[in-house]
Order: sequence, then C-alpha cells, then structure tokens
Amino acid sequence: MFLRRLSTSASGALRRRRRGAKDDGVVTALRAEIAHELSSSPSSSSPPSLHYQETLGFATVSDAPRAQDVLVRRRGDAEEVHVSALLAPLRFEGEEPLPRDALMKVFVSKPGVEPLLRFDCRAVAAAGGAAAGYDITALSYHAFPGDGGGRKYEGPDFGLLDPKLQTALKEYLLARGVTPELATSLREHLLQKEQAQYVSWLKTLEGMFTKDH
Repeated sequence: MFLRRLSTSASGALRRRRRGAKDDGVVTALRAEIAHELSSSPSSSSPPSLHYQETLGFATVSDAPRAQDVLVRRRGDAEEVHVSALLAPLRFEGEEPLPRDALMKVFVSKPGVEPLLRFDCRAVAAAGGAAAGYDITALSYHAFPGDGGGRKYEGPDFGLLDPKLQTALKEYLLARGVTPELATSLREHLLQKEQAQYVSWLKTLEGMFTKDH
C-alpha cells in the first residue's frame, strides 16, 4: 500500500510518457493496486460514516470526505466536549510500516466560563482487536477556541506531573466519554477513511493515464 508497489513502475512510465511511449506498465500497476485494496477492504471504495460515535454520546461535527481529520462533539447541560482526531505520521521498523496511532485533541468547555481545557492525547494501536488505549501527552488551557496561547506559560510536561494527578485527569476524561472505545472507533474510522482516499487517488491517476488511450 501507499505507493510501495507502484514506485518503480510509475517512475519508469513517466519517463516513457515524456518520450511519447504508452503507459501500459503504470496502468497495469495502478489497476492491480486498486484491485488489491478493494479485495482487502470492499468498503474502501467509499468513505465510511461515523455512526458508532452516536452510541457513545458523541455526534459528528466535521468529517469531510477529502479531509484528513474528524471532529466529534458531546454536549451536555453543563459542559461541552469536542474531540478532533487525525492519524499520526507513518513510522517504519526497517522497511515495514508500524501500526498507525491517532492523535487526538480533547477540548472541554462550560458555557460562559473561561478558560477551556485542552488535552493532547495519543491513541495507540492495540493487539488482538482490543480497544486502543490512549495516553494524555499534554494539558493546557485557552481563553477561547482557537487561542494559540502565544508565549504564555503552558505548564510542565504532562509526564512530570504527580502520578496521582495524571490518574485523576485521565479519569476526568473517561467520565466525559473519552474512553478507549471512542479512541478505537476514531482511529479505525480514520484508517478506513484514509484507505478510501487512497483508492480514490489511485482511480484518479488511472483516469489520467488512460485518458488518451
């Protein structure tokens, strides 16, 4: 996936294209890659929806088909919780890609109360189909949504906080629905969404290379 099987054929075909030769090699490679992706996950032909979040008390706010992130919200009488998530950059062990983590930002706000809290979290891949756990990597507060913080003091590294305080803050998020199940659902959705985007990209390339044939 992600161009490894295409790189050699594509580079050679592009060189031949400049010389006016046919692009049959890259078209064949593209079609093989599309077939592989569709056979490994038939749903990859269209972006998935986020219905599962609704059962956890969260509703989708933003999930554009071509965007790399997703935003969900849980609204109560006394406060509002927003969770945005996107996949972490690819990491490799040798030539093999490691399982993808998801990066989450959790915002907790109360109507008419400032500041709002922001938790940076990392949802990790779990083995055996278990729910992915997540770690809080940073905690800060903002005067209003979108406030970049400027140069104000952002607090110590989260890992340097007293362990009891770290545990209490994690329980604070769990009580607001930011559970391992939510982290797993968001991560899996983003993986499926990226695969659908990849298949769409491959099909666009195929159309470009076959347009003049």
